[in-house]
Amino acid sequence: MLSDLSKDLADKFTLENSRYVLRENMVCHTYDFVSDISFQFDDEKELFKINLDGSNLDNGEKENQNFRYAVFTPNKNKKYSEAIILLHGLNERNWGKYLPWAYHLVLQTQKPVILFPIAYHMNRSPLTWICPRLMNKFSISRKEAAPAIENSSFVNVALSLRMDHCPELFSMSGIQTYFDIVKLTSAMKAGHFEIFENDCHIDFFAYSIGALLTETLLISNPLQLFTGSKAFFFCGGSTFDKINGCSRSIMDSQAFAHLKNHVLNHTDVLEKEIKIPEQNAHLLKDGWKAFLAMSGINNYINHRENSFKHLINRIKAIGLEGDFVVPGNAIKDTLGKVFFDVDVLDFPFKYSHEVPFPVHNQKINDAVTQSFNLVFNKASLFLS
Repeated sequence: MLSDLSKDLADKFTLENSRYVLRENMVCHTYDFVSDISFQFDDEKELFKINLDGSNLDNGEKENQNFRYAVFTPNKNKKYSEAIILLHGLNERNWGKYLPWAYHLVLQTQKPVILFPIAYHMNRSPLTWICPRLMNKFSISRKEAAPAIENSSFVNVALSLRMDHCPELFSMSGIQTYFDIVKLTSAMKAGHFEIFENDCHIDFFAYSIGALLTETLLISNPLQLFTGSKAFFFCGGSTFDKINGCSRSIMDSQAFAHLKNHVLNHTDVLEKEIKIPEQNAHLLKDGWKAFLAMSGINNYINHRENSFKHLINRIKAIGLEGDFVVPGNAIKDTLGKVFFDVDVLDFPFKYSHEVPFPVHNQKINDAVTQSFNLVFNKASLFLS
C-alpha cells in the first residue's frame, strides 16, 4: 500500500547522514551544496522588513545558500551512467510527499533519483516559515489589513508575504535554481561523485512549478548539459499564465495577483538584480528568454515552438482533470496540440493538485495505490 510505504520512508528519511540504507533494496546518499548565486537590491528596497509585534519574517538567506540534498540509489556497489533529477512544486516545505515517488522511480528504472530543492523551498527555507503559531499571527494580521484577501493561511503566509512584497523573488529564485542545477550537473558530468560515471546522462521528473523550471533548462540547454535529456511532467508543463496559484497551500489571492502581474509584465528585472559567477554569466540571456517563453502562451511563440520541435519524443506529461492549480487541459494546450504526449486523467477519489495521492484515508487506500502505480509506471517506462 502507498500509505504504508509513505510512512516507512518518512520515518527513515533524514538529510543528516551521508549514506544509509533506506530499505533493503535502496540507499540514500546526502551531499552538501553551496549556491554560487546571490541577489542585489536597491538600498532603499527593504525587502525583508516584514514585521508584526516585533517578529520579523526570517529572510531565509542562510538556509537557501547552504543546504543538503538527497540521492536515492539501488542498493548496489556501482557507479551509474544515468540519473533522474526530481523537482517539486511551489511552497513545498517537506520531502515526505515525494519520497515514495523517488522510491518507485529508482525501483522501476534502476537509476539514481536526485531530490533537489528549489531556492527558498524545502530544507532551503527556515523552520519558522512552517511554525503554525508564528505564521498564524502573520496570516491574521494580513487578513485584518485586507479583508478581501482569499485563501490566506499559516501554511502559505510566508510565501504570500514575499510574493506580495517582492514578486520578483519568484523569477530570481527560479534563475538561482537554474544555475544551481547547472553547477550540480556539471559536477556530475565531470566525475566529481563516487556514485556517478563521467558524462552522466541527466533526465527529469518534474511536478507542478518544477516542470516550468525543467522546460527552461531544456529549451536553453546551458553548456549543452541536457542534450538528449528527457522529462516527465506530472501536474505541470503549462505556461505560467494558465496556472492558478491561489490556494491555502500555495499563496493567497493578493499575492498571486501581484506575482502574475510581475511574471507577465516585467521582463528586465533579472539582469539588474542577480549576481552570477563570471564563467557562467553568459548563460543568463538564453535562460531568461526560455523562462519568458514559458511565462505566457503568447510570449516568444516562435522561440518556444521551434525549441519544442527539438524536444519531440523527449517530453511526456500527465495532468489531472480535477486539478485547479495547473489544469490538465492547460498542460495539453501548451504541450499536446502539436508536439508532445499528454494524458489527462481523473482518479476515482477526491484529490487535489497539492495532494494527488491522499495516503491518509484508509477507505480509499487501494484506489490511491492503483492510481499512483498508473502514473509512476508510465513515468518509469518513459524514463527507463
